[in-house]
Amino acid sequence: MDVGRLAFAYNQHPLRVQLIDGTAWYDLSDLCALLGRPPLEDAVAFVGSAHPQRLRLSTQETAGTPWTDDDGLWSVVSVAGYRLADDVARWLHQKVAPAVRHAIYEQVPNGNSAEVRELWHVIDHLLDIGAAKDYGHGTEVLAINLTDTQLAAFRRGLPLPGKTRTRHLLACSKAPQYRGQMRVAHGGREILCLAFDRP
Repeated sequence: MDVGRLAFAYNQHPLRVQLIDGTAWYDLSDLCALLGRPPLEDAVAFVGSAHPQRLRLSTQETAGTPWTDDDGLWSVVSVAGYRLADDVARWLHQKVAPAVRHAIYEQVPNGNSAEVRELWHVIDHLLDIGAAKDYGHGTEVLAINLTDTQLAAFRRGLPLPGKTRTRHLLACSKAPQYRGQMRVAHGGREILCLAFDRP
């Protein structure tokens, strides 16, 4: 198991993060204390009931401490009543998230350059939350429409370069391997997509 550790502080409240095999896990007790709400027990119950895979109750060295992943973190932030414009949410988004992404890229290089890995991290997140569409769903090909993906990233304040630069970086992708452009029939029309081997 490949484990890394990061530590942040917001108004003297700590936020500890563990990187385990390329996934970030946030100390849920730190997060609840930092946000001021909800109580830790409520946060654990909420994440555990809605998305149990986003909850980790023990790690190699901190048995019993609850940890949650990126999506669990933002779920708790939302339940606590914070919006992206609020200071603490903006700090998590603008300070913590980029540092965590950078550390993950260093931990799991996968043959891609750091810029390509960062790009895929954003795209994977958009696909995971349903903000971007995989037009190759159910096939051996991962197919994304660049315009749709960039618009989804823009709406959520996520970092993506311009369309030309993004297309160039994705063409250099080794994991997943870039296949080229393809047209996919969807909703009675053809969508021009960038195609990749499905991971």
